[in-house]
Amino acid sequence: MTPQSFGQLLRKPLYAGRLVVQRWDVSSKASFPALVNADTFDRVQALLAGKRPSTSPRLRSNPEFPLRHFVRCGKCDRPLTASWSSGRSQRYPYYRCQNKTCRAVNVRREELERSFGKFLEELQPKPEFLHLFGAIIVDVWKQKQAQAASVHQTILLRLTELRKNKDLLVKAFVYERSLDRETYQEELDKLSEDITLVELEEQDTRLDELDIESTLAFAEHVLLDAARLWAESGPDQKQRLQTLIFPKGVNFEDGIYRTTATSMIFFELEEISVEKESLVALTGIEPVFED
Repeated sequence: MTPQSFGQLLRKPLYAGRLVVQRWDVSSKASFPALVNADTFDRVQALLAGKRPSTSPRLRSNPEFPLRHFVRCGKCDRPLTASWSSGRSQRYPYYRCQNKTCRAVNVRREELERSFGKFLEELQPKPEFLHLFGAIIVDVWKQKQAQAASVHQTILLRLTELRKNKDLLVKAFVYERSLDRETYQEELDKLSEDITLVELEEQDTRLDELDIESTLAFAEHVLLDAARLWAESGPDQKQRLQTLIFPKGVNFEDGIYRTTATSMIFFELEEISVEKESLVALTGIEPVFED
């Protein structure tokens, strides 16, 4: 194999399980297993492009301060930094605002993280609302599954028809000799393109196996006990959990946490809570409902 051929081989995404047809603007996961994983393929492409990968990956954050860069100053909206400060006899961990013109936040690590745990407890949804939300999710999931199954079956029928037409085309050219080569090649190219596109569509609509009840049970466990789970988790798990619940982070000022956006799950639960409470009859409005 020549160096040129070997270089072309290393650049083929097919070996990483990707089906790419540039002239059709097609890029999708192939139905067969990859020979190399995506990470290895990407690293090879970087090397071929002249980029040397770092041999010592940078830590995402200091494991001693899981809320560093996640919590923002409530006054200037800058991410908090964290460090150790020296006292008379020992060093103390602090979170502080890194804005030199602000410095509105300068608090001990224990206080900031304890307050964050209490904030998580305040967001804990009521069990009855969570159960109601779970029932809605299961119902919607089953409807979506039924719709997806119907669409997938339609695509499979279309794919079967295209493959049958391709077999008939080959039969007409090879055995019956009723087509000239130019017409045969033109029609074959069209059918092959249609089959490839429908195959990609079929992969996209293929149903994933998911135990929705078990998934919801795990989600319920997390939502009802987020504060304890966060406190008992390691640094990486803490960061994943807090980012899941607060995708845009939180603000802290004067000992109080605030957030502009919580996870969609909390938003939906809040909507359910408000809707359910609005169904309760108010006294002074006739007729008055009694227990």
